[in-house]
Amino acid sequence: MTVPSPHAHLAQARANRDHADWPFATRPNDRVALQWAVTAAFYSALHGLTAYLLGRGVVVASHAMRARALADPANGVPLGVYDAYRILEIRSRRGRYRLWSFTIQDVRSLLDTELATVAAFVDM
Repeated sequence: MTVPSPHAHLAQARANRDHADWPFATRPNDRVALQWAVTAAFYSALHGLTAYLLGRGVVVASHAMRARALADPANGVPLGVYDAYRILEIRSRRGRYRLWSFTIQDVRSLLDTELATVAAFVDM
């Protein structure tokens, strides 16, 4: 099995970020669309940070491995970036498994704050 390149992960991160923006133009009152927008935002951060790790020679194959690598100070991920990633992950899980509802303002805040923090760090 080949590992996708950092470039491929960044392209996926950007596509997921674009998908997270989709409900703003098309479905701002659709509860399920907003839940999936939060999940798309999380996966945008995940792919962006996976690209970063790969660029440092760190290959991760699971959420747990990625979390350990991101938390390891040797990998140079600032605490604020790691915290933003974790907030996105937690919100995504809550939407998917606990059926949390999000407002369009909630999603905008996650995109403009947490995802923007990760995006700035990984240059996406």
